[in-house]
Amino acid sequence: MAGVSPKISLNRVLISVIVACILIVSLMWYLTPSEHILRGLLIDLELSGPEQDRYRELVHVLTHGVSQSVPAARNLKADLSYLHYSEFSSSALDRIRPDFLVLSPQSTPWHMYRGRAGEQLEYAKQVLKSLVADRGMPILGICGGHQFLALTFGAKVDFIDTRFSVLFPERYPKEAVSEKGIAQLEMLRPDPIFSGLAIPGSFQVMESHYEEVKSIPEPFVNLARSNLSEVQLIRIPGKLVYGMAFHPERTGNLPQNTCTDGKILLANFLKMVALNNTR
Repeated sequence: MAGVSPKISLNRVLISVIVACILIVSLMWYLTPSEHILRGLLIDLELSGPEQDRYRELVHVLTHGVSQSVPAARNLKADLSYLHYSEFSSSALDRIRPDFLVLSPQSTPWHMYRGRAGEQLEYAKQVLKSLVADRGMPILGICGGHQFLALTFGAKVDFIDTRFSVLFPERYPKEAVSEKGIAQLEMLRPDPIFSGLAIPGSFQVMESHYEEVKSIPEPFVNLARSNLSEVQLIRIPGKLVYGMAFHPERTGNLPQNTCTDGKILLANFLKMVALNNTR
């Protein structure tokens, strides 16, 4: 029996190696989830007019920080368009066609939205309410955005420090009682937004607000509370509509930046939006 040529044997080895490499690469590609890009729209609720750089930290966390710091969201990417509340309309939404909305924080007492600004805010409420009722749009309100969401559905929003409720200050007084810094929140009922949090029943977030939601509007439920403020995280059951009284995008000025539960909440919201898009 004639021996096998060394050249033929080498070719067979090379072919086997190439086939094995192709199989490994194919398997890795199959097992690695594809990147999911979500189109978001940030609604700026600040009274002073449009300013796209106003929420750079929030935008950075939503577009980069969540996927970089939360392993479960590493394949989620979000692009954020910007719109001031005075320009918020159904036609603008039809043009931008976002997958979700973010209602921004703001730093002006709500009673200061008067005249034309007040009319524009009321119109924005109508648009927002129709989005929830007719389009099923995922919505996340953050701090002032949480308050605006509650106001839209008829809740009362007022100062934590009731001494200032009848004074109508133009700015939030520094001497007024407020909720600031790291707060430990108690979970009141289970919800997918809490998935992956380290401590059962509670979580840490950064707070910064002088006003608070005083009552839970229909059809929302309250998911969390703090020692100072009862209504901290609201949701419409069966819809991806959440309001967070705190700042989930912030980690504080700690050396280790250990206050990261907020980013997990943001990641969970984006994951639910992505899942909603596949249905």
